[in-house]
Amino acid sequence: MTMQFDFTDKRVLITGSSRGIGFSAARAFLVAGAHVAINGRTDASTAAALTVLGNPEHTVAAPGDVATATGCADIVQAALAGLGRLDVLVNCAGVAKSGPSEAVTEADWDWLVDV
Repeated sequence: MTMQFDFTDKRVLITGSSRGIGFSAARAFLVAGAHVAINGRTDASTAAALTVLGNPEHTVAAPGDVATATGCADIVQAALAGLGRLDVLVNCAGVAKSGPSEAVTEADWDWLVDV
């Protein structure tokens, strides 16, 4: 059974949508009719995702680092400027550090939690 959702004309901001799960979520929202703000940590990663998505009528760039308050403000400001409003927020940004848990430093932990 295929589930279908209608997000026609809904405005969606997806953090971490330049790749991975966030990118897949962006594709799904676009198929469902949404207008989507694409977020990557850098202008380049965001632009690359927009190019691959290839739907300029329904996508806008909202680059920024979710690990900082300034970055979050920049992301929201760009999304609002491009979409006019926000109806849905999907948080997919994430980072990982591999290795044994006993080797995680306080700085590593702060970095993981900040995102």
